[in-house]
Amino acid sequence: MVTVVENKALYEEIIEKAKRIGEAAELEALEADRNSTISPRIAEIIREEEIHRLILPKEFGYPQLDWRTFVDLVSKVGYHNLSAAWLTYFFSAHNSWVCYYPKHIRDEVINQGGFVADVFAPIGKVEPVEGGYTISGKYNFVSGINYCDWVGVGAMMKFEDNDKPERVGILLKVSDLEVVKTWDSLGLRGSGSNTLIVDNVFIKPDAILRFSKIIEKSQPPYEDFDQDYLYYNTPFYPGFYVGFAAMAVGGAERVVEEFEKHTAGRVRFSGVNEKDSPTSQRVLSELKLEMLSAKTLLNEYIKMMETDKGGPYEGAQYKAIRAKIIDKCTQIGVKALLTLGGHALLKGHPVELFTRDLMAIATHITSLYEDGILGYGRHLFGVQTNIQG
Repeated sequence: MVTVVENKALYEEIIEKAKRIGEAAELEALEADRNSTISPRIAEIIREEEIHRLILPKEFGYPQLDWRTFVDLVSKVGYHNLSAAWLTYFFSAHNSWVCYYPKHIRDEVINQGGFVADVFAPIGKVEPVEGGYTISGKYNFVSGINYCDWVGVGAMMKFEDNDKPERVGILLKVSDLEVVKTWDSLGLRGSGSNTLIVDNVFIKPDAILRFSKIIEKSQPPYEDFDQDYLYYNTPFYPGFYVGFAAMAVGGAERVVEEFEKHTAGRVRFSGVNEKDSPTSQRVLSELKLEMLSAKTLLNEYIKMMETDKGGPYEGAQYKAIRAKIIDKCTQIGVKALLTLGGHALLKGHPVELFTRDLMAIATHITSLYEDGILGYGRHLFGVQTNIQG
């Protein structure tokens, strides 16, 4: 089975959108790095290109993308700027979980048109009150929150049909919350992943999303839903996390090109052109092969999603493949930086910037290499891992 583009004209249009976002963000990369956020201009370009509309059910009137097109969109932005790719991916993918809410909530969020953020670490404290609940909590790493109108936050709750507490997502309006600018990171600085304070905010029961129900069945709980929608036809978590690998591949591809370019123009103190050095020749060969390997694994990941169609699937395998892709891409950055030498270490050098960003992607909880590889190994020996993807 080959991953295919279902609509070539649409694919080309989407890649042009990605290039516009990526190229604009690349011009502002150093500014975003200093300010720990992309600029309002970049956020507005993402909005103008309606990236947050691209993977919605067809009833909303926007083109539905196939997985190949969506992955290449994120990769193309990542080739130019990984912070912008991070937010391009999130601002589109976050509408996917909104589509599992009852129709009146889903329609309110989507028709309002605002960006959606999320941080589903289950740290919120939920208390029952008349007519619903209240929630309080301090959430770190809320990417893109500077430009979002809505946010999903995590908590643990107990329900009558389950004897154990379960993880839930709770939809809130950002205007009801406090955003604290705390983001000062090694990489992905332009993502503006600041801290969110939720202080005794009232929530209605229908604003609570039970992830256990999505795990059981990729389709939403209501009957009248779009049968062709991406996330209703693939295991939810692998589909929700694919963007991490996609952007890493785009960023690593840029690193390889930068390595080749800077090596070709580099002259050692001895007067020898670095491109004639067996060391750099060998490294470039290695980087190209690792890049090919990462892309091949990403293609396999896409094929798996297209095949599984929301039925039973091996979550541990998805996680291991994704972790392997991101690890390969991160090591491409590190290898290129160490081989190019001191001039590539200067602040703002493309390889320095992309390598920091790739390392930041690799630290995300869904990307951790040791966790992914161990989980898959345990799965292969028949150990129950409960890894969802």
